[in-house]
Formats: sequence, structure tokens, C-alpha cells
Amino acid sequence: MIKHIITCALLVLAISFTSCETKNEISYKGENLPTGNRTKYNFNPDWKFLQDNPEPAEALNYDDTSWSTVSCPHTFNDVDTFDDLSLGHHDGEKNQWRGTVWYRKHFKLPASDEGKKIFIEFESVRQIADVYVNGKHIGQNQTGFIPFGFDLTPYIKFGDADNVIAVKVNNDRNSDDFRDNFPLVWNHEHWHPTHGGIYRNVFLHTMDPVHITLPLYDNLKTVGTYVYAENITEKNADIFVNAEVKNDNNADKTIDFEAQIIDKEGKVVAIANEQQTIPSGEKITFSAKTSLANPNRWYTRKPYMYKVLSVLKEGDSIIDTYETPLGIRSFDFNKDTGFWNNGEYAKLHGWGQKPTNGWAGLGAALPNWLNEFTFQLMDEAGGNFIRWGHCAGSPGEVAMGDKYGFVTLMPGVSGESQDEGETWDIRIAAFRDMIVYYRNNPSIFIWEGGNWAETAAHYEEILDIINTFDPNGKRLMGNRRADVKMDSEAYVSIEVGTEGWEREYAHLPLIESEYCRDEAPRRIWDKYSPDDNFYNNPNLSKNTYKFGSETYAVRQADHWWNKMGKKAYHSGGANWIFTDGTHGGRGQTEVTRASGEVDAVRLPKEAFYALKAMWRPEPQVHVIGHWNYAEGTKKDMYVISNCSEVKFYLNDELLGTNNTPKDGYVFKLSDVKWQKGTIKVEGYIDGKLQTSQTKVTVGEPAAIKLTSITGAKGWRADGSDIALIDVEIVDENGLRCPLEKGRIDFTISGPGIWRGGYNSGKANSTNNLYLDVECGINRVAVRSLLMPGKVTVTASKDGFEVASIDITSQLVAITNGLTTELPQVFNDGEIAEEPMPAYTPETQPYVASEQNKSELFTNFSYTGDSKAILRKTLMWGKKAHTDLEFNYTVIPSYLRDGSAEYIRTPNSDKGYWARDLLQFIAGVDMVIYVGHDDAVKRPEFLLKDYTDTGDNFKIDDRTISLFKREAKAGESIIMAGNSDGDVPEDCHMYVVIGKKL
Repeated sequence: MIKHIITCALLVLAISFTSCETKNEISYKGENLPTGNRTKYNFNPDWKFLQDNPEPAEALNYDDTSWSTVSCPHTFNDVDTFDDLSLGHHDGEKNQWRGTVWYRKHFKLPASDEGKKIFIEFESVRQIADVYVNGKHIGQNQTGFIPFGFDLTPYIKFGDADNVIAVKVNNDRNSDDFRDNFPLVWNHEHWHPTHGGIYRNVFLHTMDPVHITLPLYDNLKTVGTYVYAENITEKNADIFVNAEVKNDNNADKTIDFEAQIIDKEGKVVAIANEQQTIPSGEKITFSAKTSLANPNRWYTRKPYMYKVLSVLKEGDSIIDTYETPLGIRSFDFNKDTGFWNNGEYAKLHGWGQKPTNGWAGLGAALPNWLNEFTFQLMDEAGGNFIRWGHCAGSPGEVAMGDKYGFVTLMPGVSGESQDEGETWDIRIAAFRDMIVYYRNNPSIFIWEGGNWAETAAHYEEILDIINTFDPNGKRLMGNRRADVKMDSEAYVSIEVGTEGWEREYAHLPLIESEYCRDEAPRRIWDKYSPDDNFYNNPNLSKNTYKFGSETYAVRQADHWWNKMGKKAYHSGGANWIFTDGTHGGRGQTEVTRASGEVDAVRLPKEAFYALKAMWRPEPQVHVIGHWNYAEGTKKDMYVISNCSEVKFYLNDELLGTNNTPKDGYVFKLSDVKWQKGTIKVEGYIDGKLQTSQTKVTVGEPAAIKLTSITGAKGWRADGSDIALIDVEIVDENGLRCPLEKGRIDFTISGPGIWRGGYNSGKANSTNNLYLDVECGINRVAVRSLLMPGKVTVTASKDGFEVASIDITSQLVAITNGLTTELPQVFNDGEIAEEPMPAYTPETQPYVASEQNKSELFTNFSYTGDSKAILRKTLMWGKKAHTDLEFNYTVIPSYLRDGSAEYIRTPNSDKGYWARDLLQFIAGVDMVIYVGHDDAVKRPEFLLKDYTDTGDNFKIDDRTISLFKREAKAGESIIMAGNSDGDVPEDCHMYVVIGKKL
């Protein structure tokens, strides 16, 4: 029962809290919040590791002295990723070590901790983790992406006694086909590289027997705190704080609960109180409410964060505290006008990102600050939206969404299937655990029920979990590919699209989850620049994408503007994806799926700057490319700008003015003849100069330049921290040489482990003491040891003076296997408030196309690179493809009676493979015909579901064989790509025809 609630107000001028009872101001400096009897240890450092499966490795007295010493985050796949050329066809990198390994950690807890509760928290382990303490098996987790924990109290010894946590980890899978990888279909390189290990943080918590529980439902069945705001206005917000508290004493306890709302400066701005008596061995929930006057609200451009400190007191003594993030925000995803945040319109633009976040040389095991390093780049490029695909992001990354103002679409775990049995049981439990853990993060606006549509029964389970554990979050729920099932419409509250051309549910708001799957490596500029094993690569013909980084950058505007940007009703979407990775590449010239705006060591491509020029609110202008061409070069120059007009100058001579951009942001100047010197572009809004950019002809390569990058507190000697080193080739003025390539040789001395970098177009390029610079730069990594000290790295290249850099790792105090130094961030300063957009390109009222509406092909969607449309009345002379002028000629008579409808597919997607390329729901009982080019290997879906009619027809000079199947009204039809393998250059994409039965 609530005994009393004390509501306190802000002093208007001082903006500080005054207690209604004591009149004393409460303020905390830095991060020194009271902790009571609770200690959170960083459990990452100093594990023993063996890449083998001996028996009995879980035993307390097992001899592990010969094992390697590692620290978490750790993966045993850091040495065998980004090293094989892509297989193409959306297959990920398969040649990685998979199997069973062991981790063991020795630690001691002081005798003074005896009587406390001891819990371990894993932020996640891939893929299956069996956890033992002092020889006792205490549980298993199979999710790979969701935090979990255990109560260690019954098994722990105190004082001088040694304790051992042993974790058996397995990252294997059953099949090369993810559909057969039962039950963990998401543990597959089709979605995520199968990097195994304790690849995220581990913490040890010690706390009073009367304590606020951890938000770790799996194993512990506890939910922690639940904090939310209601009745949010500019002048007020009501704050509700619920805290689950457990009494593990042998006697009942009367406990005072206090919830302190703490602002960014550390001032307590409101307090709520309650008192309850907790029976021995029971859990109860404290519920308190307070009001906050003139709240600082959380905006995507101004993500103000409070802290809620939940305090348990017995008498006058603080026995436990727990810190919860609080962002006060209201929002509306409107089906007609898009996304609104606290009444302010915001177009959402950002990325899908893999929660493994693979980094060449490091794999999926990254310290927190490197994850923030990636977030800061996304923020610099104007991002404000992230969709984790297709499993949950890490706690540190979700916190970065809070910090940088990224609206987050958050899944549990999923592959791309509607699952049953054990797979579904694991998935739905993981979804529950994910919501319990992350429900207080204000950046999460949408829970993703799955990467595929579900049955009505499954949707009901999903919504029941949301209503049980996040009843006041007001978050929406959506499934990607919900349009593949009729069941979806009654349950999803937002359409999570995949193609972005048209909406399928007119009554729902729309957010895009995966658009622009183009790929291009950073190392290639254009066909006017020296090649670097791309255009001359013998595998180029097998690539789905065959363009360099300049074309890739310009195409970003096309995809963004035409799929989302110009549509008022469209909330925005996620570019697929931000960082290059080894998951599902479609280019066999690369060791990576080169679909990121940055490469696999986070070096930006031209596409990064293109999106920045469109998405940042401040006036932006970016000249695509470099200015170091050969004499006689004449080329089109492109500029991306969020201004209304640009002016081009060559060596200070005005070349032209352009105020009619294509695709909202693309300004073009044709046939520019290269001259040594400078090319400058100015951006104007309403005739006033706002910004400019100049690119110069860089001089001859003169020197090697080395620059180090570390976290905010420097390079920590904890055994897993990373120091980055950029290596550049510069001219005599220190400018990077944009065309420079070639081998750099390195040496390293001192207490560090060389992790190297990679070359995107070369196999076996990772972890070597040599590396090629690409476009004048590359980046390498060095991992710290547990011993601090100076590491010296040298870089040499033929014809250059050797360059050298020193980086020094700093001592981390570790006692008996434990440290209270928590993982560091990259930026420990404030995130600057952003202005409203300076200019938004004009748009005409968007009219949804009637070309994709049909009685036969309902809920039609197409996920390829180009657009497919529906057409009626198939006859001779009708156009077969959206991007070719070839027509249907002699077709079977039963298809030309005026009743057949057809799908006009883009021929450019003939080599593009996706499992869900084309989808619709049969609107009536119908016959579906597929015309497939005889020169192309027939895909699995065609051989499995369709029969050959024996008829054929011609498109151009190609013979097209006709296949058919019958479908009942309401049946979901899904078609994959044109072929599961490589296709001939001159072949055609399949076509689809429908006719009522």
C-alpha cells in the first residue's frame, strides 16, 4: 500500500530541488550517486579461454593454467572473418570456426560480502551458453542477443576461497540453409556472421538481501524498475516509478522507498516516496508518482536525459539503490503526416544495423566506446533512426540511441520465417526478456515482433507480452513483411515496410525497415580514376552491383527521395546498412557486403557525406569525388546539398548555377573539363550564401601520417580495449592523397596485440603486419593486454620515410579478478542540440499509385532495387519490363483473352537474389503463371511450387518458358530471385501473370 507521496517542485529561477520536508537542496556531482550496499563489478577482464571442449572443464579444480588469457568482450572468430571473398547471391561468409569452446574466470569476494546476494549478468553470449559456478551447472541461454543472468548466491564462497565461473559456448549451426538450422534459425551468416564467444560485457552484482531486482527475466524471473511519464506538456509531466523489490532476509522488513528524479546537472528535481512492509522471501512492487514542472523533453534533435535513482532505506540507512534512464517524450506516428515528437515534426532517416556490428580484425567483440564511435558517425551523418536487424542491439548501443536521439525499432531474436515449436518458444521468451530489459529506454518507439509475419495466435502472444510488461510505454508494434499474411492487419499498429514504394495498410502509419541495398567498396572512385582491383576484377560480372563509390553516393538520394523523402505520409526509414559486414553480400569482388556508408573499419565512403548533405539540419553541400584527374579528363560533377541552389566554380571562375536538383538534393554540372587547382561549390537558400566546399588538386605523395584514436579515458589495459591507428599518405601540405594505394608494412613492440585491418577486395588481408592503403588511407587496431605500457607502431612504404607512433595503455585496477571501473564511452561530453532543418526541398502532393492495386494481386510488394508494377489486360504488344521497351509478342491464347493481369518486373534485377523478392496475397482463386528465361537456372521456388506448362513465348530474342500453379483466395505467394546462382549477362528477369480460375 502506498503510505504517502511527496511531490516536490522546481524553484523557477534556480532550477534546483528543495525537499518539502527538509528544505535542503540535493545535488550529485559527476557520477557519484549513492549505492547503498550494492556494488556493480566489471567482470570482463582476465578470463581463461580454450578453443576446445575438454572434460571436465567446469570443475572448480580443473587445471586451466595452460589456457589463453583473454578479456571480454571476446570472440574466437576475430581471426577468420572479412578474409574470404563473398560468395554472392546474398550468402554470408561461411568459412568461420564453429564449435564448442570454454571460458573460465577465477575471482574472490571479500568476507564482508557474505550475507549479500550475488548475481551475474551477461549482456549476451553467442550462441549457446551453459554457465557453471564452482562446478555446478546453473543454466543455459540460447538467444545470442538478449541479456540474461543467474543468482550465484547459493554457490559462492567468500574470503580467500577461489570461485570459478565456467562458460561452455557453442556457435555451431546445423545447416548451410538457415531454414534447416532448427531451432536457432537466426544463428546463421545469412543474417549475422556466426561470431561465437562472450562477445558483450559481463557484470557481477553484489547487493543487500533487500534489493531492487535486476531486469533479467530469464532464469531470475525478475523485472527491475519500470519508469514512464504521462500527461506530458511543455509545462508539466507526471513521472511514475515502479520498482520490484525482493526481501531475501529471514524476517519481514519495513522499507522506505524513494524515487529521485535527477537532471543532467546532477540536481534532484523531484522526489516521490512510499513505505511498505515486505514479507520474508517475497517480492513486492513499490509504485510512486511525482510531477515535474517545465520538463526538459527528449527530442530526436535534443535528447535530454534524466536519471531516476530508486533508493531503499531501512530506518536512516540506505541499503540499496538502482539507476534507471528517463526520457520524457510524447510522440505520434501519423498515417497521413508522418512522425511527430513532442508536437514537433521530424522526418526519420537512418540505418538498419546488424547487432553483431562486425569490425574487420575484431569481429563482433567490440568495447562500448567503439560502438559509440559508430553512433557518433551516424549522428554526424544526420541520422535519427535505427532499426536493429534482425535481433536486439546491445545495452550500450541502445543507451547510445537515448544519448544521440535515435528513434529505435527494436526486435527480439528472429531470422526470416514464421516459426513454430521450439524455435517459437525460444523467440517469444527472448521477446519478453528483451522488453523487460529495455522498456525504460526512451529511444525505443517500436517493438518489432519479428522479421516475418506471424499467425494470429503468435500476434496475440506478442501483444500480451507488451501489455503485461510495457503497458504504459505507448510504443507501436510491427513485423517486417507483415503484408505476407492476412492475419497481420488486425494486430500490427505500424507498417514496417521493406520496399518503400507504396503502403499496404492505408489505416496504419508507415516506417521503412530496409531500403537501398546497393553495394560499392570505398576504395573505388569512378571509371575516370585508377582502378583498384574492381572494374578489372574477373569476378565483376558476377556482382549484382558494378559501380564505384561516386555512383553509389548519388543513388542514395534517388532511393531516399523517391521511396520516402517526398511522401508526406511516410515516417521515414532505415538505409540498409550503415557498416560493411560479412552478412549476405551480393558482390563476389569483395570480402564484405559493401552496402554501408562506412566500411568495415568505419572509414566513411562518399555515400556517408552524401547522406550528411541531405540529412543534417544545418546547410550542407558536398562535392562527390576528388579533384586529381589526368589531363584531358572530362566528366559530370555531382553535388549533394540541402540548399535550394548551388554555384560551381573552377579555379574561382563561375562555371554554372543550378536551382533544379534531381531527387530533391542532387545538383549536376555536365562535362566539366578537369583543370589543376580547385573546384568549389556554394550553397544558397533564398538567394543567400549559406555554406561552401572546396576540393583541391592534392600534390604528390610525400609522407606517411599516423593518428591514434582511443576512448574518452584513453587506452585501458583491461585485456580487451582497442586503440585505432589511421595510416594516411599525404602530400607536402599534409593533405591526403585520394588516389594513393599500395602496401604499408608495420612493426609493433610493447604490451599490445596486433589486430590489423583489412582490404575490401583482397582475401586473407586481415590480421597481417601489412595492409594496402585505399584512397590514401586505412585503419588498423591494437588490443591491450592486462599489463599497461607503451606500444610503438611503425609504418613503412617504399619511397617514404618510416613513420612511428606511440600509444600508452593505462593501468586498470583489478583485484581478485574484479574491477569497479566500468566500460568507457567514446564521448563523455554533451551532445549538442540541433536546429530545425534550414531548408526542405519542395514537394508536390504525393498521390499513391493506382498501378499497384489489383483484385488479383493484393498486398503486393517488391523488394528489389528497382520498381515493379501491376498491369491489367495482358495482350500482344504490352511492355514486359519496367526498364526495357521489349514487348510480349506471341503468347498462349489463354492469356490474351483480356482477363489476365500481369506484373511488370524490372529487368535490372535479373541477377538480384532475395528470398522475398516478390510477394502478394491472392485476391481470388486464381492461376499464377511465371515466365522464366530458359538461359537461366531455374530457382528453387519455381521448381518446388510450379509446374511447366510446356508452352513458351518470346521477350526480345529470349525464349521464356511458362510455369503455373493454382492459389486459393487469401493465400500468401512469395517468390525469390530470378536464380539461386549466377545469371548470363544478356538474360531476362522472370515475369508474372495472373488469371481468375
